[in-house]
Amino acid sequence: MAVQREAWRHRAWEVLGQVSAEAMIAWTCDGRVLVWNEGATRFYGYEAQEVIGRDARSLLGTPEHVPWPPADLCGHRALELNRRHKNGTPLTVLAELRPIEDEHGQVIGVAEVGRLAPHTLSMARAQQQAARLHLAAIVESSEDAIIGKSLNGVIQSWNGGAERVFGYSAEEAVGRPVTMLIPPDRCDEEERILAAIRAGERMPPYETIRIRKDGRPIQVSLTISPVYDLLGRVVGASKIARDITAHRAAERALAQAEERLRAVVEAAPVVLFACDAQGHLTLLKGRALESLGFKAEGLIGRPFQGMQGGAAAGFATQLARALRGEQFTAVLGVAGGLVEIRWLPVRGAEGVIAGAGGVAIEIAEQRRAQEEALRASKWELFGALAGGIAHDFNNVLAAIVGNLALARMKLGPASEAATFLLESEKAAMRAQGLTRQLLGFAKGERAVRGMVDVAALIESTARFALGGSNVRAHVLVARDLWKVRGDEGQLSQVMNNLVINAQQAMPWGGSVEILARNVSLDGHETALPAGDYVRVDCVDRGVGIDEQDVARIFDPFFTTKAQGSGLGLTTSARIVGEHGGRIEVQSRPGEGTRVRFYLPRSREEAPELQAGGSVRPPKARILFMDDEEPIRKVTHAMLTHLGYEVCVAADGGAALREYRKQRYDIVILDLTVRDGLGGLATLERLRALDPSVVAIVSSGYSSDPVMADHERYGFVAKVPKPYTPETLDAAITPLLGGIGRAEGARRSATGADQDRGAR
Repeated sequence: MAVQREAWRHRAWEVLGQVSAEAMIAWTCDGRVLVWNEGATRFYGYEAQEVIGRDARSLLGTPEHVPWPPADLCGHRALELNRRHKNGTPLTVLAELRPIEDEHGQVIGVAEVGRLAPHTLSMARAQQQAARLHLAAIVESSEDAIIGKSLNGVIQSWNGGAERVFGYSAEEAVGRPVTMLIPPDRCDEEERILAAIRAGERMPPYETIRIRKDGRPIQVSLTISPVYDLLGRVVGASKIARDITAHRAAERALAQAEERLRAVVEAAPVVLFACDAQGHLTLLKGRALESLGFKAEGLIGRPFQGMQGGAAAGFATQLARALRGEQFTAVLGVAGGLVEIRWLPVRGAEGVIAGAGGVAIEIAEQRRAQEEALRASKWELFGALAGGIAHDFNNVLAAIVGNLALARMKLGPASEAATFLLESEKAAMRAQGLTRQLLGFAKGERAVRGMVDVAALIESTARFALGGSNVRAHVLVARDLWKVRGDEGQLSQVMNNLVINAQQAMPWGGSVEILARNVSLDGHETALPAGDYVRVDCVDRGVGIDEQDVARIFDPFFTTKAQGSGLGLTTSARIVGEHGGRIEVQSRPGEGTRVRFYLPRSREEAPELQAGGSVRPPKARILFMDDEEPIRKVTHAMLTHLGYEVCVAADGGAALREYRKQRYDIVILDLTVRDGLGGLATLERLRALDPSVVAIVSSGYSSDPVMADHERYGFVAKVPKPYTPETLDAAITPLLGGIGRAEGARRSATGADQDRGAR
C-alpha cells in the first residue's frame, strides 16, 4: 500500500509540474537538465526535448564558468537570476532553489521554481506594446487583408485591406465568427485551420474561395500563422488574404486566348504523307501542298523528289530516322516557308517497320500569329497602364508646376531665382510631353489640335533628346517658318523619334542636322496635294540602311537595331499622316540617313490674349472642381493671384451644392473623379440648373475623347493638366468678354435661378 501511495504521489507531482504556470527545472550538479516543464517552455521558448540532458546554462545566458549549483546552497534559497529567452530577449527570473539529496544526504542536484520578475514583465509588455503599435501601422497600410482571430475563430482585428477585400468595415467584422467569410461547402477548412493553429503549426499558403459582404465569391490566397503571447502560449491566429480573383481571371482569359489560337492553328492547311520502307511515296495529300513547295504530280510510288536542295536532303535524313523506329518532331525549311513535321514509324501486322508517315504543318504563320497575339496582349495591358500612369503623373505635375509658377510670380521677373523657377516649370511641362508620348506610343492618343510653332518645337525637342549624349544638333530654321495646326505633343514625339534614331546611328558621336523651311508643292513632287507645307529634314552621317530595309522601314515591329521595338517610325508615319502630311526616308549604307516630313501650313492666326484681362467683369467668380486636394489648393492660389473670386469643390456633388448657393461666371471641371461625379456628369446637372453655364474641362487624361473634342460635349474650352497661371488665364480670358456684357442681366436673375434650382 505504501508503494502505491508513493507512486501516486510521484505521478501527481509530474502532472502538477506540467500544468504549473511557473518554470520548474531540475539540474544535475554539472548543469545538465533532468526536468523541464511546460512553464519553463513558456518562459524560455525551448521545448523539453531541446534541453533535457544538455548543459543548458549557456542557452539560458548563465556563463559556463559560474559553478552550478551554487557552492553555498544549503536548504531553501531564493535568487534573482539574469536569464535569456530563446529569441534573445533578456529576462530577470525570481528563482527558488532547493537541493536534491541522495539517500546519504549528498547533494546530487538542484530543483528550481522560477517566475518572471515584475520589472521584466513590465519591460516585456512595454516592448510588446511598442512592437504591436509598429506592426499595427504596417498592417493598416497593407493592401492585403490582415485579420486576427481567436482560437475559437472569432475575429479580433480587421485592417483596411480586409475592408477593401471583403467589403465589411472593422465595426461590422470584429467580434463575429470568421466563418461569415467562408462558403458553406468549405466550413471544414476552418476546423482544420483552428486545429493546426492550436497545435502551434503554421499553415502553408493555399488558395481558396471566400465570400464578400455583397455575396460575391472571390478567389484568395491565404497565409495563416499562430499568434503567441509573452509566455509563448498560442492565443490566436493571424490570417493574410490576398484577392487573386482578377489575377486568376486574367490567367483564364489568357488560357482561353491560347486555346482559340490553338484551334486556329489546328484548322490551318496541312500536308499528310506516307512512305514505304524504301522511301517511295504512298500518300501525299493536303491543301497546303503548293504553298509549302511540294509537287504532287507523278510522285506516288516514286522516291520523294518534290523538294529542292537542302530541303530534300533534310527530308531524307528525317525519313531515315523514322524508318529506324524513331517517333519525333522536326522542323524543315521549304520553298514556301517553314514546316514542322510530326514523324511516326508505320508498322506492319507483325510489328515490323513497313514505312513512315507524318503530318507537315506550316508554322511560320503560326509562329507569327502567336507572337502577334502575345504582343497585342502586352500592348493592350501597357495601354491601360500608360493611361493610368499619365493621369496620375499629370496630377502630380499640376501641383508641382502650379507651385513653381506661383513662387516665380511672387518673386517678380527681376529676381534671379524667378529665372531658375521658370526653367523648372519648362522642364516639368516637358515631362507632360513625355506622358503624352507614352500614351500615343501605347494606344494611339487622340490628337488635341492647336497652333504649333515648329521652330520652337524642333529646338526644344532636339536639345532634350540629345542631352548628355556625344551627338549635337545643328538646327537651321527659316526665319519666317510657317506655323502648322496639330497636336504639339504628338509632333514632338515624331521629332524625338527621328533625333533619337539619328543619335543611335552614330555611336561614335557627331552632329545631327535639322533643317526646316517653307515649301510650296505643285502636286507632282510628292504624293501630297498641291499647297503650302513646312518641310523638316533630319540628317545624320551614321551607318545608313540597306536598300531592301528602307522599303520596310515603316512596317510595324521592323527594326534594324538589336534592341529596337520597330515602332518609332511606324508611330511617326501614323502621326504625320493623321496631320495631313507625309514622311520619307533616304539612306545608303555607310553614308547616313535623311528623314524628311511635310506638314500642311496653317493660315489661322494664333489668338492674342488681352493683356491684363481688361474685359473681365469685376471679381469674376470661378468654381473649380478637382478631387486632388493639392491641385485644388494650388489652383485656388493661382486663380486668386490672377484676380478671380474662387470657390473649390472636391467632386461634382459639392460643385452642384455651391452652384445652387450662387451662380458662377465660369466653372472648371476635372473630367475624372475617383469617388463621385466627374466633370461630364456634373456639367449635365449644372445645365439643368442653368442652361447658360460656362464650363471648361480639365484632365490629366489628354487622350480622352472629351479633351479631344470638348465642344461636342458641351464645354467651351479645355485646360490639360498640368497648367500654369498663364495657361489658365489663356483659357479663361477669351470667355469673359461676353460674360462681362451680360453680367448685370445674369446677376439680376440670380435669385430667380436659385428659386428654380431649389424647386
